[in-house]
Amino acid sequence: MTAPPPVPAHLSDRPLSGGLVVPWITPATTGGVYLFGNLAATSQHRCLHERRCQICGRALPGEAVLFARTSDLRTRCTSEPASCPPCAAYSAGACPMLSGARSTYRTSTHPALAGVPADPQRRLRQGAPAERWYAVHVQQYDVIPHPSRPDNLAASWQRIPPVRIEAVPVAGR
Repeated sequence: MTAPPPVPAHLSDRPLSGGLVVPWITPATTGGVYLFGNLAATSQHRCLHERRCQICGRALPGEAVLFARTSDLRTRCTSEPASCPPCAAYSAGACPMLSGARSTYRTSTHPALAGVPADPQRRLRQGAPAERWYAVHVQQYDVIPHPSRPDNLAASWQRIPPVRIEAVPVAGR
């Protein structure tokens, strides 16, 4: 396992776990265990509606980055809120899923959630090969109900064309 990238100065106020910055949107258990790979619904809604970065929690600048899986490109939306460009650059190298350091999704729910039923989408991904990730650079996005999970919100670029879409570089390639 490679060492995590250095923490950018603008993220020095964020907590760390395993050397990684804990995103603003990441929930924690009452015991203080951060649940990487999960989204806190309240924070997700605030990020989407208030145009906040999911990593640092600050207001997004003009251009923002939405991280989307291959399957998200088909629907032109993602449940992942946007990131400011500096946080997106850090995340692309630090996040094991984005960077390609993990080639599969977890085979079970987060250990801290043992006994808590996983949502159906998470169960479908458990142990599955990880999809390719893309950085969708946007000036604006719409907040919509997710097409396949209407009870979940998504950032959509269907009506507002993105500035560009590029594959996130995979570690070691």
